[in-house]
Amino acid sequence: MMPKRGARRLLGFVSALLALHLAASPADAGCGCDKPPPPPAEVRPGFASPGQTVTLFGDGLKGGPHTITFTSPSGASATVTAHSEQKKDLADGVKKRQLEVAMPAGLPLGPASISVRHGNHEVLRIGDAQFTVLQAPLVLEESDGITVAQCYRAAVDAAGTVYFPFDVGAIQDRMVFSGIAKGYPLLFAAEDVTIWNTQGFLMQLLAPEQAGTLYAIQDPGSPHSFELIYDRHEFVTYAREHVHEANLALDRKDPRWHADGTPHVDHDHLVLAIEGRLEDGSGPAPGATPAFELSVVTTLAGDAMPTTRTVRWGSDCTTGAAD
Repeated sequence: MMPKRGARRLLGFVSALLALHLAASPADAGCGCDKPPPPPAEVRPGFASPGQTVTLFGDGLKGGPHTITFTSPSGASATVTAHSEQKKDLADGVKKRQLEVAMPAGLPLGPASISVRHGNHEVLRIGDAQFTVLQAPLVLEESDGITVAQCYRAAVDAAGTVYFPFDVGAIQDRMVFSGIAKGYPLLFAAEDVTIWNTQGFLMQLLAPEQAGTLYAIQDPGSPHSFELIYDRHEFVTYAREHVHEANLALDRKDPRWHADGTPHVDHDHLVLAIEGRLEDGSGPAPGATPAFELSVVTTLAGDAMPTTRTVRWGSDCTTGAAD
């Protein structure tokens, strides 16, 4: 749990960050669906939490049912069945045969290969360097608060990138987020941070000139990670436009698209990807991280003292990390 002095220090820093941001540039809530399309790929996105949609593409896909098997390097596997469809691809708007499957549960975190079979024939194979099984998203609330996930483990892909999925569907007001991994010394710079959504859209990169207005990175010291503070603009305007502007209404046949033919970008389910290094200079090992305490502070544009909400993420670790 964050002590009161730490909460006050963070609130003071957040207030300064908000003031800088307000002075530097107005929040632009109209850019919600104005994102570059996800690049074409055989699997999109290249990561998923259990229950989230994974879309597969390939010239070998046929009509009728396909069997899709996800396999981790340990040999653990999970199989689902799905029918392919001809649908517009979010990457380019062109109709293509594709398979949409719900990511099965029960697989270890980290890299996983994907095999697609039609009858007795394998029609698509994707290596484990291209796909990563993620942990469930951490749900955040629209309040001044501290969410503490104890015994948390994050997924690491084949290249050593660490992933943190979040569900921010309850948050529409402007919010400042601050996150730290207590007991997991992940060190990173702005250029190591990418924010994706679960459709595969690139949502945000951090540029050096945005430091102090959009984000800040602080070092609380060993044995913890660097602390990332991020200012997210309000989405009230965005939500209102999608209700009252006819051209932004969702296509009833395919809600990934608007009525005017432009793609609908999901802002509720985000994935923070960090290509960092550990304190000893090594890269995070593919698979699951060691258990640590993930602390996320959510701050509205005010100065209320946050309350703490604790989530017991797992049972295979010691009690919470030291402050």
